Amino acid sequence: MTIFVSAPDADEPRVAGLDAESRAIVAREQENHVAQVAVWDAKLAEIRAEREALLRDGHWIGGPDDLLSILGQSRQELYHATLLAWLLDPQGRHGFGAGFLEALLRRCTADPPAELDRARPALEVSRGDARADVVVAGPGLYLVIANKVDAREQPQQCDRLYESFCRDPGALFIFLSPSGRAPVTATGGAREAFKPMSYADIAAMLRDALASAPGKDATAHGREAASNYLATLEREFQ
Repeated sequence: MTIFVSAPDADEPRVAGLDAESRAIVAREQENHVAQVAVWDAKLAEIRAEREALLRDGHWIGGPDDLLSILGQSRQELYHATLLAWLLDPQGRHGFGAGFLEALLRRCTADPPAELDRARPALEVSRGDARADVVVAGPGLYLVIANKVDAREQPQQCDRLYESFCRDPGALFIFLSPSGRAPVTATGGAREAFKPMSYADIAAMLRDALASAPGKDATAHGREAASNYLATLEREFQ
């Protein structure tokens, strides 16, 4: 019987060499990967330590710093109306005197009345079936402000306000909203009477008041309250 023995494959040494080279490459890559992971771990540990130090020392901060935003009330109409009435009060401890009121009136009329220091603001003034969010009354002045942040106008709201208050001496009307839009419930004489105003306008007037008013009669807390409210306006309405 004849036995045939095949000759060794001529490619086997080459294949073995390639296999060995491949294994060496994989081993080097694994070593590099382990080294890189160690570097990354060390860097992450360093970042964590820096973050903990910043947190511990009060340098890692975030979130709002104005009171209304902290309380989650930065879109509450009543709070904005209350602060606006305070700014419009010549006796307010903000130290603006009648300056803020005069600046607002000059956006409504070229000839604001005299004796603005005697004007007094009031909130939620009702007359008949109409209710004004803010009213500022003084000699020759009866300023009516309808304030809207997110809520819609009530049916015939501005028409009812106009009919209820237009006969007061020195009656002026402002419709305050985030965009400064015209009221949709003002028709006829009310459409002409209501002056649209935006919260950005209020912020601009408050910024000017803080920059220019001497503040000699302001308390530190009053001045800070005005500055803090400006921060709310700039956060929400700019």
